[in-house]
Amino acid sequence: MGNILSRIQELASNEGITIGALERKIGASKGVLSRAINNGTDIQLKWVQVIVENYPQYSTEWLITGKGEMISTRQNNSGSFLDDFPASSDIGIVVDRLLSFAKEKDEVIMEQAEEIGQLKERVAQLEREKAASSSSAHDADYEPSAHAG
Repeated sequence: MGNILSRIQELASNEGITIGALERKIGASKGVLSRAINNGTDIQLKWVQVIVENYPQYSTEWLITGKGEMISTRQNNSGSFLDDFPASSDIGIVVDRLLSFAKEKDEVIMEQAEEIGQLKERVAQLEREKAASSSSAHDADYEPSAHAG
């Protein structure tokens, strides 16, 4: 069954394109998918949604869960993210939890990005203070001293 990243690779292979070409097709930055594949890390849900929208011939259920056929059998090619899922409360619950988890993850990422920005600013401030301190200490070493006599 594999994971979603292996299915994304399989989709790209089936389309006869590279992961880089897939990234370009969905408007993702270079490396968004390939880094995740190489590192075994997660991707944002929005990229899964864009893949589904750009490749409606593939089953959303297969892409997300690995269940069912790769190629969609649906007649309606609206490209909606949830079209392939059976009308089951269990699937609805899973999707709701997945969306909730993705939202929480995105919020954590935003908080971490903000904290990283604050830390970078603090490092820059400390480097400026160090440079100023070093400069004033250097100047003090070479100031002529007044001798009282």
